[in-house]
Amino acid sequence: MTMTMMRFGSGTYNVRDSESFNPSSLQRLPSDRSITCTVFFLDMSQRQFQLDRHAVGQDLLDKVYAHLELVERDFFGLQFLCVLNTNSCGVKRWLEPTKSIKKQMTCPPYNLFFRVKFYVSDPSKLSEEYTRYHFYLQVRSDILEGRLVCSEKTAAVLGSYAAQSEFGDYTEYEHDEHYLDHLDMLPNQTRSLTGHMKELHKLRIGETPAVAEFNFLNFAKSLETYGMHWHEAKDGDDKPIRIGVSSYGMSIFQGTEKKHSFPWSWIMKLSFKRKQFYVQIRNFEHNANAVDTILIFNAICQQSCKMLWKSCIEHHTFFRLIAPPAAPPKKLFNLMGSRFRYSGRTEYQTIEEMRQKPRVERVFERSRGRSARSTFSGLPPSGRQYHSSSRTSTPTNTSVTNSPNLSARLFGRKRQNITWLPGRKALSILRESTMRQKFASLGKRRSFGSMSLLCINPRLIGPPTSR
Repeated sequence: MTMTMMRFGSGTYNVRDSESFNPSSLQRLPSDRSITCTVFFLDMSQRQFQLDRHAVGQDLLDKVYAHLELVERDFFGLQFLCVLNTNSCGVKRWLEPTKSIKKQMTCPPYNLFFRVKFYVSDPSKLSEEYTRYHFYLQVRSDILEGRLVCSEKTAAVLGSYAAQSEFGDYTEYEHDEHYLDHLDMLPNQTRSLTGHMKELHKLRIGETPAVAEFNFLNFAKSLETYGMHWHEAKDGDDKPIRIGVSSYGMSIFQGTEKKHSFPWSWIMKLSFKRKQFYVQIRNFEHNANAVDTILIFNAICQQSCKMLWKSCIEHHTFFRLIAPPAAPPKKLFNLMGSRFRYSGRTEYQTIEEMRQKPRVERVFERSRGRSARSTFSGLPPSGRQYHSSSRTSTPTNTSVTNSPNLSARLFGRKRQNITWLPGRKALSILRESTMRQKFASLGKRRSFGSMSLLCINPRLIGPPTSR
């Protein structure tokens, strides 16, 4: 009886053990049922997205595309830096749509970067002006970060188009000698480059932001390293090289010098084993019975080698095929290695779909300065706003919105006829016509003086519109 009372009438509680960290208790918290992903956009803005902890990459991609209201989605993707995996050597990876986000990124913080994944060979293939605007931001970022190499002369031309897009037509009244100081085109930009950009900007009068960005991309596409995704490796002599994968094929660079270039029509097979990457090439250009050549490159790590192999598969499928091929069937024993295949839509499918869709006018916001951009997200505007039309491949029908009510009433009809003229002449004609109309309507009222001051100030006129 005594033993029974001691068994059921006693108990202990270890206070210190209960206060210590217990990882198993975290699994029962409600907050662990969801994850928070932070996405950084091309215009330097960012946004957090809440998803289920079992969400796959496509769930996050759909939320990002819906946030941006992006129509031509297949050219873009989300990239993250994998640094926790010991085999990853800090390589950048693309978020795969069919796999779990948590398994791909290992652990929080879940930070991803929205960027262009497939660079079109010609910007006219893009139907939407809004899509071209994101391509424009991406190419500018590539130049600043050194992925797209260009000379100072080329940077001056590209910078003049960027200045036209962000500041409109050059006028000596609105733009002083320092207005381009914060418009960076090269990592170490010189004062002479800024001066050349200013001189070329004066020649862009009449170009709308849409036209300027189209010309920017049209000029940038001719650069040797345009649209390339870079992968570090070593050649057979153990010399460091960079392998660039693009819509054209593969290119081998040593420093800034291109050593070899292999179009997709030459490449027969791609394979990898651990850190070694194999490219089987057959050149039909000079000999129809050419013998295959196998090139071997050594990647910096096993994960980097696999990322290079995947990038080649994705680019070849997207740009060369009408539709993606079916994935190889699963086998009981996977002795053939990775079964990865690109499962998204190809460039051909995307362009054909856009041709069949009705064109809808879109409104989005362009902001001045790379450090003060905002996406089409409802954030407070930090720059001028323009109407955008996607009815043509090179839109020119842009007009100013949110102009002051008084100036809109005063300048409404006449502005369309004269703002395309050079600065001084346009202002003189505008001043005369406005004074004549106002004088006729107001007679000898004293408000004529304040109206004259409004006309003299060119900042109230708003950015010029196209003819």
